[in-house]
Amino acid sequence: MSDANGLLIEEPVERLDRGRGHGVTANVLTWTGAVDVGTSGTKSCFFGESPEYPFRTLERFFLVAPHVRALTASSYNEALEEMDDRQGGLAATFISFAHPESGERVFWELGETAARPGLLPVECRKFESCLAKVLGLLGYLVTQELQTTDRIALHLGVLLPLNELDDRHLLSRWLRQTIGDFQFNGVSLRNLSLSSFDCKPEGYGLFRAYGAERVLLVGHRDSTWLCFNGGKLNTKLSRTLPETGMHDFIRSIRFPMTHELLAAQALSLSGRKLKPKPLLELTQTRTAAELEQLQQAIRQAQAQYWMERRSQFNTLSWQEGQVVPVSGGAAHYFSEELNQLFHKTFRVQLHWCEDLHQEFRNRFNVDEENEALLYRFADPYAYARSLPGVERYAVKAVDVIEGGTHG
Repeated sequence: MSDANGLLIEEPVERLDRGRGHGVTANVLTWTGAVDVGTSGTKSCFFGESPEYPFRTLERFFLVAPHVRALTASSYNEALEEMDDRQGGLAATFISFAHPESGERVFWELGETAARPGLLPVECRKFESCLAKVLGLLGYLVTQELQTTDRIALHLGVLLPLNELDDRHLLSRWLRQTIGDFQFNGVSLRNLSLSSFDCKPEGYGLFRAYGAERVLLVGHRDSTWLCFNGGKLNTKLSRTLPETGMHDFIRSIRFPMTHELLAAQALSLSGRKLKPKPLLELTQTRTAAELEQLQQAIRQAQAQYWMERRSQFNTLSWQEGQVVPVSGGAAHYFSEELNQLFHKTFRVQLHWCEDLHQEFRNRFNVDEENEALLYRFADPYAYARSLPGVERYAVKAVDVIEGGTHG
């Protein structure tokens, strides 16, 4: 549904038919999940009933490597034969299903084993591999986490980039056609059905958490600026800012890097002080001279990178004194630059969602040291909380406006 201001945020959730349930038991479990197919990793949160203990609620979050690779039928069969355990795991996943348009069988490899050296491919639309990634997550949930043949009625939400949101109707139809009959690591699954499907732009979870009129999400590939008027998404003022994430920053560092995700992780762990230990993983010789060369290259790239991207943020629509929730993996790394730009230049307060981070940490028992993970999951977790069947988690809010600093 839409009007002159853009998409209605409180649009009716699309109701879908129950799955066919071939060869499964009569018991039906209800599950809810939110999936964000990010460039640096697929992030998801799932909540639902235990097949073993009917009155117990299970809560799971998954971070999966973003790599995908199309396979031929013969390559797919060879890969299955080589697997030590046919149930597999998230590091090596093989998916097969009938393509919703052609009806022909397609085969995908997902996870770390599908990775290739070099920079991540960012030209492709996330929608193109979204179906395979969602099915891979669901296959793992059913066969590994739940280990059940009970029917599962699923409330599913997917976050897509703002500039790919028009694909949501096609994604809904494709999921409806495939979710009831696909293969996960050679195991046929026919016990899943969609009870409801919802699709929103990246950053929508932050809006649901705080109700702010402006939301900023700085991801690995780009940034998303969402504008809301009276609870409605204003598509004219909302923007995708390309080349403002970690991907292009890593490209700008004049130092050879073999694996982009390892580089992003090392940069995040090294922090603003460029701590040596994480950065040594990116060097060849691990000598002090090479480390100093890398640190100098990072400092130079930081200064140049934000000088060039300042003009992109100048095109955004805001009002002085507004409080803007901000999160995302790259926001964690660029917090000093973002605070400088928005607070001191634009007179806009950035809210770093630390109450949301703390809730996620408490709910899923996340390690205290894994701060970057909290930034990456803030949006999909907040989105998951808004979907049917997810109970609120009571935690005392932490009122922090300006933050996100690094050691």
